Amino acid sequence: MRHSRRVWWIGLMVALVGLVSPVVAAPIRNNIVNVDQFGDEKDLPPNLLSDEEIERIDRLQNDAKYPNALSGISPDDGAVLIGSADGIAFLEIETGDTVAVDTTVFDFFVPLPFFGFGRFSWQDERTLGVLAINFFASGNEDAFVALAIDRYSGAITTQPVAIPDENIGIVSVAPNLTTWLILREPPQPDTAQSEAFKPFTVRHTLGLPSPIALRVNRIELPARVQRRVDLLRQRRSELLHRFLFQQQAEDNMVEVTRAPYDLFLYDATTRSERYITSIPYASSLLGETWTSDSRNLAVSFVGVPDAEGRGFYAGSLFSEELYRDVTGNLPPAQNPIIQNNNTYVIDSVSGQTQVIRPDPVPGAPILEAHDWAPSGQALLIKAHHPAYLQGRTHPVYYPRFASRTSFRFYDRGSDGQFRHTGTFSHPMLSGGNVAFAFSIADFVSPDEIIVRGVVGSNRHPYYYNRVSGELRNLADRAGAYYNVVATSSRTRQIVFTYTSYTDPPDIYRLRWDGSALARLTWYNEELRREANLRQDPVTFTLRNGQVRVGTLIQSADAPFPPRNVRLIVWQEGGPNVPMINQWQANVENPYALLPSFGFALLITPLAGRHGYTPEVFNSLVDRANFGQIDIDEQAEVVRQAIARGWTARGKVGITGCSYGGYFVLQSIVRYPDLYTAANPQCAFIDLVSDWTLGNGPLVPYMEGLPPYKAFREYINDSPSYGADRVKAAVLTFHGTDDFLPIVQNENFHLQLVNRGVPARMVRFVYEGHGLSMKENQLYAAQEQIAWFRSHLK
Repeated sequence: MRHSRRVWWIGLMVALVGLVSPVVAAPIRNNIVNVDQFGDEKDLPPNLLSDEEIERIDRLQNDAKYPNALSGISPDDGAVLIGSADGIAFLEIETGDTVAVDTTVFDFFVPLPFFGFGRFSWQDERTLGVLAINFFASGNEDAFVALAIDRYSGAITTQPVAIPDENIGIVSVAPNLTTWLILREPPQPDTAQSEAFKPFTVRHTLGLPSPIALRVNRIELPARVQRRVDLLRQRRSELLHRFLFQQQAEDNMVEVTRAPYDLFLYDATTRSERYITSIPYASSLLGETWTSDSRNLAVSFVGVPDAEGRGFYAGSLFSEELYRDVTGNLPPAQNPIIQNNNTYVIDSVSGQTQVIRPDPVPGAPILEAHDWAPSGQALLIKAHHPAYLQGRTHPVYYPRFASRTSFRFYDRGSDGQFRHTGTFSHPMLSGGNVAFAFSIADFVSPDEIIVRGVVGSNRHPYYYNRVSGELRNLADRAGAYYNVVATSSRTRQIVFTYTSYTDPPDIYRLRWDGSALARLTWYNEELRREANLRQDPVTFTLRNGQVRVGTLIQSADAPFPPRNVRLIVWQEGGPNVPMINQWQANVENPYALLPSFGFALLITPLAGRHGYTPEVFNSLVDRANFGQIDIDEQAEVVRQAIARGWTARGKVGITGCSYGGYFVLQSIVRYPDLYTAANPQCAFIDLVSDWTLGNGPLVPYMEGLPPYKAFREYINDSPSYGADRVKAAVLTFHGTDDFLPIVQNENFHLQLVNRGVPARMVRFVYEGHGLSMKENQLYAAQEQIAWFRSHLK
């Protein structure tokens, strides 16, 4: 009885103490922090920085607007439609004045370009047209609507556009909005007409995504419009699925046909159809372009290996065509990528069709319809050249891994046929066809084009005259020029979104000769001033004589060259993703983040990146280079920075996400005494398990041989097997829903903890590959800054 009383009194004392004492969080186990924005707020970790610093991070990460041109320039060279989070408006390109568009109409009719399909097109000098989905459609007669947007008032009028029946897939829509390229299933005598609709295409994941691809160079819409877009995706997917081959947010997705289909031209005005051709099973749209008068269409398809797919995380399979392609074991004569590559040049009035095929020679590139000259008498076709990799028998044709692109000119002859008459090639077109490194060229007159390519980290516009051969860079500053649209040859100007590591994006105007630069929007000037950063170009000559060009980002008041500073090096995801000079302040791409808090950030594209030559791009995976060549180049760069007095041992950190996270871990394994602190994020770390159970084509491409034939190489290239070499202090970020298994990074972290190496891991609950929630970005930035402050002295 007395024992029971004692227990009762102890319980009472504990309860009373609980009333007057603060709750103390349980100690962190194994230095692993869980961040769950959907859980109880009291379970979130405490802030690590001051309120003032947190507010500054919030502004850097979330205050930037991303204005972009949504249309071409009007026929009178006067205006362009632009969009941003603040609204959608017509921008007068001479004055910078704007006329807001009445976006309330988009509650009912949502323009297709917001889903990555089709374009806004000028119907005359006053009216911009676009095809939209009717949110409240009741049948075929009112499924779609043609919107006419008035340039001077912003008012929108509508006209219903009917579809012939439910058994069509729409591939492309002409500028006049009424001429469509559609596909149908060939007639099946034994199939009942009432059979339920089956999707024409299926999507597959064929490679690792890049986190930045979800955040940069996107179509940014007002919040109300974006909510309507998202709602339509959910509630009217049956209408949206009629539009095939929509542009993907990620470059690792591909959409392919489920069966052989027939292509038709459909006239929405007369409801008539004209058969064009048939395309084979497993075809994917590579490119399509119409003349401005909607008379001529050029459309390119390419074959996709293993279109039935086995799922994204299903490992590698010797027999798959894609596996054989990326490992150099698929002869071109058997490769569906090149064999099923056809470009159809179609006259929509006469129905005459010309087929352009790849050259019948070894190593011929696959061809993609790209742009028409204003006259309609010349066609520009982009060529994707396969990669010839050292140690592999056959060329690799998968476009992401192409060694380079070029642009071919096709001119119409007296017989009406188009023939190859010239080619534009340049090192700025080196590398594969991945998001935001797309090589782009647009006709601005019958003989002049504006080309965009990557040199180092800069994505600049270049003027090229195919008659005189003149080539000139139109840019006068480092950075990236996106969404370039051109006026006619009467006024000879381009309008574009400019951004850089130190400049949030805004819209500018420039003449074709590089003169008369004028800024048209000022969305982000206050943010640019607050960030107050500088960037300086730097070069490093490697032991092999090759030169790597980089950029050092610091506070504007920091001296250059720097002296004895805390230096952090960064690498992009991928691999084979360019390191573009553009504004970002997230933890995966901390260009404006870390320099705003006293760190110097060094960004240097290395072997395997765009911006140099095809040979440098391919060298990452030549023979047994992977896991070494770019890692070793970065170490050379850091040692040179130390030798120049820019920094010192004990002051060098390293960070990156996805492949960048792999790069971080492999660097601290191979060079344990060079880096003092590291922040790997969403890293893949075990090539053996990834080959066996993971993403199909990437590891076979990187390694060439299977682990059964090169096991020691796989072990050496996998950081997970080198944890016992690590000396750097390691802060790991990973999402619990990342397709890259979090358990692998947890085990790596636990090995460090058990060895007494300074290590901390932050698990972001429900996050995927990279951090999508603003709250998680804000907290992760605190962790990143606090970690480097603590360990870099």
